[in-house]
Amino acid sequence: MTSAEDDDLKLLRASATSLSNLQDLIPKILWKGKFDAIKVHSRVREIDLGRVIAFIEPFQEDPQLLDTHLKSFIPPLVSAYLASLQSPANQRQRKGSLPLSHAICQILNLFCKVRGEKVIKGFLNNEPRYLEPILHELEDGKNFAREDDEPLPQSMIPWTERYILLLWMSHLMLAPFPLASMSTSRPSQEVSTTLGIELPPELPGITLRVLTICEKGLRSATKERSAAANLLVRLCIRPDMQELGLLDALIKWALSFFVNISNKDVDIHQYLGILTFLAGLVTSATNEEIGPFMPAIYQACRSIISDNSLELVKSSAVARKVVVKTFRNIVVHSIQAEKASKILDTTAVLEEVIEYLLEALADGDTPVRYSASKALSIITMKLESEMAGDVVEAILGSLSENVYWQGAKRNLSGVNPLRWHGLTLTLSHLLYRRAVSTTQFPDVLNALLLALAFEQRSATGASIGTNVRDAACFGIWALSRRYATSDLLAVDTTSVRASEHHKGISILQVLALELLVTACLDPAGNIRRGSSAALQELIGRNPNTVEEGIPLVQVVDFHAVGLRERAMRNVSIKAAGLHQMYWDVLFENLLGWRGTGSLDAPSRQFAASAIGHLAAYQSNRAIRDMADRICAALKALKAREVEERQGLVLAISALVNHVNGTNIEETAKDASLEFTIRDDELLFLWNLLNDSLHLEEKSFVSPTLRPEFTASSICQLLGALASMTVHCGSNRSIVPTGEIIRQLDLCLGRREASVMEAIPRTAIAVVELLGRTEPESKQVLISGWLVRLENEASYNGLRCSGFALALGAVYSVVGKAEEQNRIITVLTFRCTSAVAIEARTVALQAVEVLLRNSQELPSDVRDQVASALHIALNDYTITERGDVGSLVRSEAITTTGMAWSSGLLEGSKLDEEVHADVLRLSLEKLDKIRARASNILDLHRERHGRGVIDSAEGVSSYSYFSNALTALQPSASRATNEAVLLGFISSAGMGSESVVQNSRAALLDALDALPSSTNDDTTKISLQECMSCLVDLLRANVDVERILLPLLEIFGFLFDMQVMHRLTPTSFNFRVLLSLVQKSHFKSTHMQKLHLALDVYRGLGSIPATRNETITKVTSMLMHPFPKIRITAAETLWILTQEEGLKRQDWSLPSKSLKPVVDGIKSSLSATAA
Repeated sequence: MTSAEDDDLKLLRASATSLSNLQDLIPKILWKGKFDAIKVHSRVREIDLGRVIAFIEPFQEDPQLLDTHLKSFIPPLVSAYLASLQSPANQRQRKGSLPLSHAICQILNLFCKVRGEKVIKGFLNNEPRYLEPILHELEDGKNFAREDDEPLPQSMIPWTERYILLLWMSHLMLAPFPLASMSTSRPSQEVSTTLGIELPPELPGITLRVLTICEKGLRSATKERSAAANLLVRLCIRPDMQELGLLDALIKWALSFFVNISNKDVDIHQYLGILTFLAGLVTSATNEEIGPFMPAIYQACRSIISDNSLELVKSSAVARKVVVKTFRNIVVHSIQAEKASKILDTTAVLEEVIEYLLEALADGDTPVRYSASKALSIITMKLESEMAGDVVEAILGSLSENVYWQGAKRNLSGVNPLRWHGLTLTLSHLLYRRAVSTTQFPDVLNALLLALAFEQRSATGASIGTNVRDAACFGIWALSRRYATSDLLAVDTTSVRASEHHKGISILQVLALELLVTACLDPAGNIRRGSSAALQELIGRNPNTVEEGIPLVQVVDFHAVGLRERAMRNVSIKAAGLHQMYWDVLFENLLGWRGTGSLDAPSRQFAASAIGHLAAYQSNRAIRDMADRICAALKALKAREVEERQGLVLAISALVNHVNGTNIEETAKDASLEFTIRDDELLFLWNLLNDSLHLEEKSFVSPTLRPEFTASSICQLLGALASMTVHCGSNRSIVPTGEIIRQLDLCLGRREASVMEAIPRTAIAVVELLGRTEPESKQVLISGWLVRLENEASYNGLRCSGFALALGAVYSVVGKAEEQNRIITVLTFRCTSAVAIEARTVALQAVEVLLRNSQELPSDVRDQVASALHIALNDYTITERGDVGSLVRSEAITTTGMAWSSGLLEGSKLDEEVHADVLRLSLEKLDKIRARASNILDLHRERHGRGVIDSAEGVSSYSYFSNALTALQPSASRATNEAVLLGFISSAGMGSESVVQNSRAALLDALDALPSSTNDDTTKISLQECMSCLVDLLRANVDVERILLPLLEIFGFLFDMQVMHRLTPTSFNFRVLLSLVQKSHFKSTHMQKLHLALDVYRGLGSIPATRNETITKVTSMLMHPFPKIRITAAETLWILTQEEGLKRQDWSLPSKSLKPVVDGIKSSLSATAA
């Protein structure tokens, strides 16, 4: 989890608003007007139902937040449903809506999913008078009746309604009155024959109807099956039904399914329904009611496990889970009735069931393991203490199998993770039920500590064992909650093998240490939180037994450990500061699989950062020991352990950076102080480059060795060590110059983001170091980089990206003007179209780094950089990939922002043009470009107050575009006004739908407020000046389709909106506009351009000064080679002239056949004009 904020915290903060909105919305979709039990809606809009569902679904993570509000949500839904049953049915179907009753059932089903059906069922109305209406609704299914096989709307889910009604029926079956008093008895022969059940001769009508519905529901593949089984159980265990013999008949019918069958006959869903029914009976019925059938039910379940003919049923995880539940209840019944009845051999049943449950603990499906662990714990709790102890011993014995010890370390690679999950979960359930003797605590604690740190890796490297650690957290929480402090303190730490390395402390302190490590470092968020909860329980239930217990609980907060970055970099550091033992255990584990050996690169980075922070306030000796332990771990790695090596190298870098940063800060405070760490304390780390980190070239280039991890970590290490060596001022003999240059060049050959981020700092530090130790090597190194980039082979792709960034970084430390000029020339050249798009973006990043690290630039360099930025800001390269030039423009905007921040472009010749470019981009059609440019302008409001656009409501809003047009001022430079208009026509002409709508609305409102022509008011630009500027842009870009097309679109739009007509009394030259439009599509085959030109002609034809010329031009286009253009020209001409002959002709015919018609139209128009 690496999001900026915990999802559950977001839900907690938003829950009040969501619940309030839900409370307001539910009555609105149910009732007409105010709450009235009669006036209910007949249908609900799908969009309203979707809103209700959207409010409820987020609570699946924290369903308890709903508890206090269910009483205001569920009863209105129930009342509205009952009212809908009494209201006349509305058979009229409307698109986009659902029947009210079905919508209510969908909402109730969602509540059941979120909060559990047992909770929701308690809110259903249980008055017996509603039994008949609910039953009738189940039988009728009027909401799903269709004629002529008409399909149901996709939003209607029939089983959800049946499921809710079956739940409701099972609730109504608790009625204390005999069913015979609610309905008359009827012969059961017909139903008996249909269902294949030998029913009693007569049964109440309601019973027969319920049996028919349940038999159908048992065959369902949805939750309807379990609801039907539950209803059938409720029905047959009613005293009045037992007296009639219904219970016996249904049990015999259910058991008959498991006799003489084959795989071909098996309907898996029906068998699951029957098993669920039998399990419900064994759970709900008493020994007296179910006792005679117990052996048959037990044998039926045994047959599912052992009979090959039922292999299909056994393959279902649901079936195995139900069998486990049935076994559990049969054993409990047998133990309770052992003295009163000898129907079952209790000892044999116990042995068989416990043996099966121990095997089921390793089942491949998690629900089965959960069920088996719970069943085994319940059975064990019912046994005598001696026998219960044997079961616990068997579990502990299984947990000790295949566990290999290497000194104090354990190796769990040989154990079955699924079996360990089941065993640990069973042990946790036993602890929760206080079914474990205190004499067994050493073995129990050993198992829990092993499980808490359980981890295996699959063949693909994925983590296995999260559920084992989760079960261990539950076990420690249960142990802390259920057992006294004295019982736990009585356990000798040395008797627990997993805690032998923790000497001289109590077992409670050991548990606190292990929980602390898990809460801060575990990869899984639920495990970190579970450990936090267990730690809180441990310290709260056992006061004054854990060092700094209360502060520790406050630091390792449940919510604080939700984000892994925060848990590793903040929580762990705060906890380590509470006591030395916490520091020791956290540092040790940060070097393990949960720290620098984590599966994902960000977590390894977090672990390395945490190690660096742990060095704070440590002595010289302690820091040296930290470095020695990291080096030892690094030396023990195998060549293929690339990820682990990256984590450890990053840890060394973080340690060196922290020490170096501390030294610099303290020296800055008092120049008379020496470095806190002596010169030779960490400089020995240079030896790693000739030892553990003497890596071959393949480590940096072979895809199988994940070279990006190696390159990023080595690059950071070189930078950290070089920076420390420079500040320490050590002699050159300890610096392996050749190896530094070799590995740095290999790192610069990579182009991954993690490597690119590390290059600038490393390049500067290494060049500074070489300048002090071997100046000749420094010159050779930089010259080599320049030669690479000057070679044409580097112009394509990203192959030399690292070298470009390195040159940009070292510009300020090169020292020689000649080399600086070469660097500037190379980088600015690579910002042009002479190189590939990717190379341009990297060159701009390099220029940004150069500007960031430079104090001042010569005037000619400023001009070169400004020119490069001007070119990049106008990069509109189009390829088969689309507008790839946007990548360059985006990067150029960022680099321009850095240039403005540093003030290094002030006084350059193109400073004004660069500002105009950014202003234009802040209005262009691409959202990402518009947003980035607007942000840059906003950050530099003081420098470029003119033309800054307020983006408080977003860069696609009406207000944004409206504010943009205020930059058009008579006093503004021509470049600024043209930039605003160019950007604006891009959005208004060719932007997305919302951008086009908002920008055009803003444009119309702004132009309406302008005076038609220039007057004495110098604060406002006139409409004539704006349109003249647009005409100038058209003249300058008549061959640039990127600008021409949106310009024609905008001119056509302004003519349609009658804006251009306001210029008729002015001196605006419409003939120039007509001439430019004609020139723009001369001999063009561009369909869109031709259509847009006709749109403009439609407007020009309504202007007296250009009407005749425009009509002549449009008439000539009636003979255009393209049929679609002829059709559009005819439509345009008809709008202008109302010539009836245009309507009577098919303009899609070949142009040759249309010549006489066109000649006739020309003659008619000439006569009319005369």
